[in-house]
Amino acid sequence: MFNTLAVVPYLPFLKSKYSYEALLDRLIYLDYANMKGITKEEEGTHDNWVPVFKKSPYSSRYLVDGNLNILGYWHFVALKENLFKKAKKGLMLDYEISTDNVYALNRKGRYNMYFVETVTHPDITNTDAAAMLDESFYDSVYDFARSGIFFTERLTNAITPDAVKRAMGFGMKFVAKNIYRGSIYSAKMTDFLLRNASRRTDLFRLYSEEMHGRRRSHNLGL
Repeated sequence: MFNTLAVVPYLPFLKSKYSYEALLDRLIYLDYANMKGITKEEEGTHDNWVPVFKKSPYSSRYLVDGNLNILGYWHFVALKENLFKKAKKGLMLDYEISTDNVYALNRKGRYNMYFVETVTHPDITNTDAAAMLDESFYDSVYDFARSGIFFTERLTNAITPDAVKRAMGFGMKFVAKNIYRGSIYSAKMTDFLLRNASRRTDLFRLYSEEMHGRRRSHNLGL
């Protein structure tokens, strides 16, 4: 069993060991090892993902051992409105995600989240380490919220049976079949957090303040 150290963002922890190019080599390796039969159209390529990770470096987390070897990760992007609508209809393939249609998440505002995937090394699936990786998602959402960045909806394309099971377990609802392969699941972020992270009162406080503040401003004509 691996000696797992932590779940970390790329910056500043992994920069010394992995260039963005080496990072994507490792992540693509993990993807192909975990999702049998995945195609280039579903996966995307090294060339289109490296710029996306560079543009939004904090919308992913990495499960690492004591030597900073990556054992798992999750990744999401904030899609711009046109591509998000296309994805929700099941008409988008992941190779279409590029720097032109994702936000950098460096400005305050509300965004739609397309959750690309969670992948772990086969030897740690369904372990406490994998659960720690899942928990780090709420830490990330909290960090963004502290900076004034909020998410209104979480969308994902569940390709494998395990991904479908996870999406349904999170309380996400089926909305469409993907034109190539997979099923699109969606949830309002507030509903998603209420179902899966009700213990995170710190996170709920920030989202509550945001929602009530925006509603109050609207009622005042601001």
